[in-house]
Amino acid sequence: MKPEFDALIIGAGPAGLTAAYQLTKAGRSALVIEQDPTFVGGISRTANYKDYLFDIGGHRFFSKSKEVVDLWDEILPDDFVERPRLSRIFYGDKFYSYPLNGFEALRNLGLFESALCMLSYAYAKVRPIRDPKTFHQWVRNQFGERLFSIFFKTYTEKVWGMSCDEISADWAARSSRR
Repeated sequence: MKPEFDALIIGAGPAGLTAAYQLTKAGRSALVIEQDPTFVGGISRTANYKDYLFDIGGHRFFSKSKEVVDLWDEILPDDFVERPRLSRIFYGDKFYSYPLNGFEALRNLGLFESALCMLSYAYAKVRPIRDPKTFHQWVRNQFGERLFSIFFKTYTEKVWGMSCDEISADWAARSSRR
């Protein structure tokens, strides 16, 4: 029995919905299956609970790729709102720029913690993990274990809902090039 669609897409998050959109634009058929019986959007949606709105996952879209930006402008011509980007991390009662500014981070962390971060960074550069497989390993190689544990681990696990040891190093490397 031949399926009645050209492609099966698992997950109705932004990537799955975009794939289905592009396939149908090209004259192909797609079946999108989603485990949530009510909502689409994956971790890029807003949930309503007791009349309060909660963002599930990241809601900021950023790409240097003109093709990607043009696609989202096409899909959401009236709902794609551009805003200036200002991201900060609140840690230890201080704000840190994101992406991290090395000098600001070292100044805010204080002398002792900064020294530990610098030693951790130096160790990672002298003894990198060869062929990193996970986000954790990749970030550790770039910034040191100490900065990974301070700035990257909890935030990444909160946003993506999974351990940094389960996220691919390929994803981290691609994200850093954008």
